[in-house]
Amino acid sequence: MSLSGSWEDFIEAVQDGLKTLAKNTVQEALDQAEADAKAFLKDSEDALRRWGDALAQGKITKDDFEYLVGGQKELAKMHALKAIGVSQARLERFRTGLISLFVSSAFDAIGI
Repeated sequence: MSLSGSWEDFIEAVQDGLKTLAKNTVQEALDQAEADAKAFLKDSEDALRRWGDALAQGKITKDDFEYLVGGQKELAKMHALKAIGVSQARLERFRTGLISLFVSSAFDAIGI
């Protein structure tokens, strides 16, 4: 199995988890959180597919995958959330949760 082959399952898991994450971190800004998360996912799609496929093929470890995805955290600009004035601490919690959601959703989609 590969992440590319399970991409729709991955997206569905991210979208399901995103609702809970947003409610727990930026409750008043659910629409903005969803917009920012979708933009980040779109910007990271090629890398996520490549790393997920490498993980599924045993070319990298789970730890390697987590490290690589974690490195994308700084790319998550969260423009919509910043525009409405969400505090930096809450933005950071959302970003961290989003990375964690991507990792766990990828593991589930791959079957690890």
